Amino acid sequence: MSGADPPVKGIGAAPERAPDDLLSVLDSPTAGARVIRGGVLRLGTYAAGIALGIVSAALMTRYLGVEDFGRYVIVTSLIGIVAGLTEAGVTNIAAREFATSERSERDRLLANVIGIRLSIAIVGVVAAGAFAVVAGYDRTMLVGTFVAGIGLVIATVQQTYSIPIGVALRFGWLSALDLVRQAAFVAVVVLLVLAGAGLLPLLAATIPASLVTLGVAILLVRGKAPLLPRFERAEWLRVLRLVGIYAAAAAVGTIYVSAVVVVTSLVGTAEETGYLGAAFRIFTVLAMIPLILVSTAFPVLARAAHNDRERMQYAVQRLVDIALIVGTWMALATALGAGVAIKIVAGDEFDPAVLVLQIQSVALLSGFLAVTGSLALVSLHRHAALLLGNLAGLAAIVLLAAILVPDYGAKGAAVATVVADSGLVVLYGAVLLGSRVVHYDPELLPKIAVAAVLSLVLVLTPLEGIPLVVAATVVYWLALVVLRGLPGEVIDALLRRERRSTS
Repeated sequence: MSGADPPVKGIGAAPERAPDDLLSVLDSPTAGARVIRGGVLRLGTYAAGIALGIVSAALMTRYLGVEDFGRYVIVTSLIGIVAGLTEAGVTNIAAREFATSERSERDRLLANVIGIRLSIAIVGVVAAGAFAVVAGYDRTMLVGTFVAGIGLVIATVQQTYSIPIGVALRFGWLSALDLVRQAAFVAVVVLLVLAGAGLLPLLAATIPASLVTLGVAILLVRGKAPLLPRFERAEWLRVLRLVGIYAAAAAVGTIYVSAVVVVTSLVGTAEETGYLGAAFRIFTVLAMIPLILVSTAFPVLARAAHNDRERMQYAVQRLVDIALIVGTWMALATALGAGVAIKIVAGDEFDPAVLVLQIQSVALLSGFLAVTGSLALVSLHRHAALLLGNLAGLAAIVLLAAILVPDYGAKGAAVATVVADSGLVVLYGAVLLGSRVVHYDPELLPKIAVAAVLSLVLVLTPLEGIPLVVAATVVYWLALVVLRGLPGEVIDALLRRERRSTS
């Protein structure tokens, strides 16, 4: 590889190009360091959001009880599916095209993407309402589906405005938007609980939260990007042709994420759905971490895949290494802290959900690898591989949940998630290995395994709960430092330390 001065050579260095308000950032030698520090910043604000989310979740689970909270999770899972279908891969493709287009083409692209996503969101909410009718949801859940859908439509517009912010690597503002959204939502939930509101108003809590975040996003992009949607047939067709198979893959992937809750609600009891809902709520919060960390690198990945394949290979390999390291730690920490997490979020009434979350913790590691693999495949335009993998994963999770839930309840649903996620990683990995974008590292895996075993030994001590999680975390990361298992360029970037790479 060509030598350079960036903290993260493979992700940061790129050929010399003409200056551009956006592309100069992506091609700059410091792009890799920006990505790493931006990922840490977004993770930090997300952690603050989790703390706020724990407050709302703890209030709602205790306030609503097992069955009503299960109804809440069913509706929000259904809207979550619609949210993914609304995104339909358009955002990632738009970001990829935005990062590789000339300045004059971007405004037209973004304005039409706003129109596309807004239209799909409205159709999706109507479809969700129709499903609620067919599934026999009661009146509160039916109306709640449409109410929560309004919040989704508003959030869709705001998220589209965020595309140029992310491509420009302005992670501080992206982090602020995430935190504002969560803080506003929690504030509304607290007020509703204190006012003695029912399930329907709680399902509507996303509306004011989304409006607040939309207002902030408008202030950030006003004068720099179009605010009004366009409905230009030629541009819509161009964008949709670009999305194509990837839209189908993203749609299937979205259904896949929440399918286990929907299947459990259909073949399991209300009580088991409530237990799964409590564990699933924590699991989905944690499962966002890999998406946050990896997605910060996506604009650079897309740019590298467009003009520098060697740089792309280096970046993907480093992302896989980080996914293995951080994913293993998250799985361990979640398994060890499942008891205290369920107690804080849901209370003693949800004790059976502890084992459910412990089983799901295994899927956090596979989730890290799956997110990394999927974004690498998008950058390489390998959309067909994504679609086939997601279809296989969806079929597996639905079939396994339908078989296991009637006999094993929420635990069976958790097992279905783990098996399906692991299969998805194997499929993605096979494609990337075949494309020679990533390779097996015989040195890293043994170091991670040793660090994990050393941290698990603490289970034999009197420690439990949060002290056990903290101690295991310290042992795990110290072991990796001693074993030299952490990528040096990551440490350099975090310390804002420059070094010359020559390999």
